[in-house]
Amino acid sequence: MIENFRRTVIVGTSLIIGSIVIFSLILYWLSGKLYDETEQVSANRMFIKRHSELIGDLANLKTTTAEVQRYKQALDLFLPTKDELVNVSKWLDGISRAYQVNENFSFQGDATVPSDAEAGHIGFALDVNGGYDNLVNFLKDVEFKAPRYLTSFDDFDLKRAAGNYRILIHGRIFFR
Repeated sequence: MIENFRRTVIVGTSLIIGSIVIFSLILYWLSGKLYDETEQVSANRMFIKRHSELIGDLANLKTTTAEVQRYKQALDLFLPTKDELVNVSKWLDGISRAYQVNENFSFQGDATVPSDAEAGHIGFALDVNGGYDNLVNFLKDVEFKAPRYLTSFDDFDLKRAAGNYRILIHGRIFFR
């Protein structure tokens, strides 16, 4: 009976220990699988989040495209084409007569071709002489009040000669 009891205790204990070991191995294996699945879910969530952000950015771009086109059209109206720069000397001649100054205008160098990021431009030289106040008003009109031409003065040289002033200006005029 004691022998039978020992055997029953040993078999029962072995079954319990074996069950615990097998249960532990199964639990360890399941926790590894569960960890892999959570990593996969986390990666999928990040993927979905990135794609939803990209879709949102694309939607923003589509909505701003119309607005950008309006600004581009406005800039196209503001800047003349390269062919329209032929009229610059006539325009300057009219302004010089209004301010009673003498001017001599010429394009210089090669034109820089316009790109998507920048307007094209071509250099010019402008030689103007006359009274000081008339010269100042003429230059203000050319640089700030030009209705059709966007100019930039890069450098100028002011000299006084025989009661009049002479300004030699080098600059750029922009086109699309």
